Amino acid sequence: MKAHVSLACWPGLRHEEAAQRLDEPPLEPCFGRLSTAHVQLVPQSLGTLDDALVDTLREAFPATRFRLHANVRVLPRHVIADLSNFTMHPGWFSQAARISQRLDAPAYTAHAGRRSQANLGEMLDNARRCADVFGCPVGVEGHYPTSQDTWLVSSWEEYQTVFESGVPYALDLSHLHIVATHSGRREEALVAEMIACERCLEIHVSANDGHGDRHDVCDEPPWWFALLDRAHPAAVIFSEGNHRRERRTA
Repeated sequence: MKAHVSLACWPGLRHEEAAQRLDEPPLEPCFGRLSTAHVQLVPQSLGTLDDALVDTLREAFPATRFRLHANVRVLPRHVIADLSNFTMHPGWFSQAARISQRLDAPAYTAHAGRRSQANLGEMLDNARRCADVFGCPVGVEGHYPTSQDTWLVSSWEEYQTVFESGVPYALDLSHLHIVATHSGRREEALVAEMIACERCLEIHVSANDGHGDRHDVCDEPPWWFALLDRAHPAAVIFSEGNHRRERRTA
């Protein structure tokens, strides 16, 4: 059960500053030393991910397969691009696809996005269209409930719909802990099925109190931890635990 580095481990640093820390990957209580065989480039990093930076990263870390996640900054201006507003940001998706291809990335994962911008069926159609643009599998990352019902894929029922849609996905288990807390139930059978499926591109791990997406490091095994034994061999586990916060606390 090998977990890999997401640059979300060091939020607020520039891409290149966070990448420098790959020479000594974090050690986590639940997952041991994180692997750099696969690394996520994320919107929590500052600066623009352009051709020159991509080439620098690939030259500095030839054994690492980098991939984009969500609305990582690929344009000078910050864009909140996700699958619900796919048709609103063709320039961002086109540039992100080009950067992804320059990275030779095996996959891309994006947030489902806002309920006000698409319904569930439209978002899933957008994911299929996005895969055509990227030329690689594109996975839907679901969300969690809020008081304003902001996000698509924020209930067990909607996660079931994504699972049955045939569309690839990323499963953020910290988001599912919030879903479980708000719903008062843990759908462990569904989670086990989704983890084991060949369409599960990524599994994201971090900890929270069930009320907000804090990206804490997993210091103790959460309720979903044992289910990781069933993960599909091709699914890449990424830790998104915040090691900058951990260091300050220590």
